Amino acid sequence: MGEPLANPDEVLFRQIHPNCIHNGEPASDRFKPQPNDAGLMSVDRSSLTDAASSHALYTSTGKQSGAVHGLSVEEFGGESIECREDPLDGTDTAPANYAHALADYTPHEEKRWKLISKRLTQKAKARGQLYP
Repeated sequence: MGEPLANPDEVLFRQIHPNCIHNGEPASDRFKPQPNDAGLMSVDRSSLTDAASSHALYTSTGKQSGAVHGLSVEEFGGESIECREDPLDGTDTAPANYAHALADYTPHEEKRWKLISKRLTQKAKARGQLYP
């Protein structure tokens, strides 16, 4: 991971799988790391891309995303989750993603992630779907 993200107003985009959208809203488990994420949740930085481009890059390798939602660096910080830059170089199977960043949940016990993600989901819902 790189440097901490410094702009509290920067919005970080999160891709939401179509199966995790219920009544037009994202499920709260989409705002916490998944079991294979080692406590680090992937997001894309709005200072380096927009929601449509983030979605296009994510789905270009066959991954599914039914919506893009976002949370600010400050909103993550309110839950004591530090966000850091994590640009990804391209590989044979994935394009480069220089807007990639990580939200670090590891300072928290894993059993707390669910409660944190519920609070963050409410903030993302209040901001509204960013794409499409």
